[in-house]
Amino acid sequence: MLARVTNILMFVVLMAGFLVTETGSAQGCGRHWPLCDGHFTPPFDLHGFVEYGHRFVSGIEGLLVLWVAVWAWRSLRRVPEVKVLAILMLLFTYIQAFLGAEAVLFPTSPFILATHFGVSLIAFAATLLLDVRVHQAANKGPDGALGRTWRIRPVPQRLKLLVWLTAIYIIGLVYLGALVSHTATGLLCDGWPFCRGSLFPPLAGELWIPYLHRVAALVAVLLLVWIYRWARRLTERPDVRAAALWSLILILSQALSGWYLVASQITLGAIMIHITLMTLLFGVFSYLALQVAGELPAESSP
Repeated sequence: MLARVTNILMFVVLMAGFLVTETGSAQGCGRHWPLCDGHFTPPFDLHGFVEYGHRFVSGIEGLLVLWVAVWAWRSLRRVPEVKVLAILMLLFTYIQAFLGAEAVLFPTSPFILATHFGVSLIAFAATLLLDVRVHQAANKGPDGALGRTWRIRPVPQRLKLLVWLTAIYIIGLVYLGALVSHTATGLLCDGWPFCRGSLFPPLAGELWIPYLHRVAALVAVLLLVWIYRWARRLTERPDVRAAALWSLILILSQALSGWYLVASQITLGAIMIHITLMTLLFGVFSYLALQVAGELPAESSP
């Protein structure tokens, strides 16, 4: 239960962080961190409230992450991946906090701000997968044994490699999307799906950023179609089939939300829909990457 709460709150932290960016509230507490304008309470205005709210939930999440990591390490250390996921969750959560503090205290380039979002997404994925492993450890697998998972049934090695490489590729896609947001270049590519009415527009100035993001998104859609067509043949792996299907649905939905972003002239609502779909996609695909890995034997007690 604690792992599930931590997972849900990490999602809230992600959404709150992006809300800070898109409402221009990054300096809502001035150049002060962790206090707000040097005080424990926020100023009574929208930007101060948004920034302070983000810091508040992030602080609670930081404590929960530490608590869950220690508990998982002590209670489930025999479960494969738990130690690695706990370390990743801790590491990326606190790197995320450091980058957030740096963005407040010092002028930061869009490239660093985009990295901040990518780190936050990895922290979310690690928290989600730790939650999954805790749940799996407490339930019976397809063979009726406690703690066993569908991973006891292997998948083709080439599919496994394709999924893992695509997961890395999606991280790059996320970075490009965050860079579009932080450089405010989303409307340089007017029209959709083509950029300025052309498949190959002249890439003057910063036009390359939204253009490259669109091309990368198209490649991601094709990769997920390929993965789904392969996964649907795996009748012995309903978990892989379901995750591949949901990944495809989410990336197609996100592509449509990309059209809505441009059509709405990048309203706050359209942005939040887009980023929510990306976060869900990354979470589901991270689960798929875990499930295509073979199940490791439990470690023996020391």
